[in-house]
Amino acid sequence: MNKKELLYKIQKYNFAAYDLLLYLDTHPEDRNAFAMFKAMVKDYKDLVKSYETAYGPLEAYSAAGFDTFRWTESPWPWEKEANV
Repeated sequence: MNKKELLYKIQKYNFAAYDLLLYLDTHPEDRNAFAMFKAMVKDYKDLVKSYETAYGPLEAYSAAGFDTFRWTESPWPWEKEANV
């Protein structure tokens, strides 16, 4: 999976997990939804880890997991390279 595909998949999992989170705010007793939420969050974190291993941190706080502060090495959002 290339960088663009991986970012798109991360976005999809993030959206789905957040949507489940909103549902669980009003239906906390729904065990099936909570199980789906937990699975979605795990998959999301795995995807983010794969991305960050290959391409560097996705957010500033992620930079703490690297040997050097690599957050500023990536293109900024307004730069063409960042909009893959």
